[in-house]
Amino acid sequence: MKDLYSIKPEKRKRLILILSVFFVLLLITEFIEKKSLKSIDQDFSSLYQDRLLPAAQMYELSGLLHQKRMFFEDIKDDGEFIAELNLKEIKAYNTQIDQVLKDYGKTYLVNREKVYFEEFNKHYHEYLILENTILENLQEEDFSTANYLISENAIDYFKILNLNLHNIAGIQPEVGEELMAHYKSSSGMTSLLYYFKIALTILIGVFVLRLLGLEQLIRRPKQKFELN
Repeated sequence: MKDLYSIKPEKRKRLILILSVFFVLLLITEFIEKKSLKSIDQDFSSLYQDRLLPAAQMYELSGLLHQKRMFFEDIKDDGEFIAELNLKEIKAYNTQIDQVLKDYGKTYLVNREKVYFEEFNKHYHEYLILENTILENLQEEDFSTANYLISENAIDYFKILNLNLHNIAGIQPEVGEELMAHYKSSSGMTSLLYYFKIALTILIGVFVLRLLGLEQLIRRPKQKFELN
């Protein structure tokens, strides 16, 4: 029986080499696992920051545009415009819309989303030019021209803007599904790496026991030492 402390040099080199390979595999597995966990964290963060929040922002934006449309519809139907009060209300709507657009622009946008968002911004700025013209006519009490612009132009712009928002909102579930699929893939990889590390650790233990002859060493009966 070979003693634990009398390993041959060739066997010692082989032991060091194989154990080094095992530990390198463990380090690589640990690195990949951390990377996978980081990816899962990013997926959850992106799902909230870049999908759920933008969806809420699009809903808020749609509501603000609807309120503005109803505001001009009421003026058109009633033929009444209180300059200072109404301008203050419109300015409040525009400030809220600008803030929502600013916040939405900071989120991560996929390529199609960027295209739709650019279209929305283009149409919205065109609408603002029209809105300023309508407000000037209202302030000058030229209600006939203002009513015509509201009925023939502003309403059409509101429809176009809502269509742009609909296109943007339609992308959210698609990207959300992609993120969830990536999360499931990363989660599966993390679980696989976890079990691989356990198996590798057990394999290292078994290998060391067999290579060093510890199995026989453990089973060897204790020797009795006799005093001279």
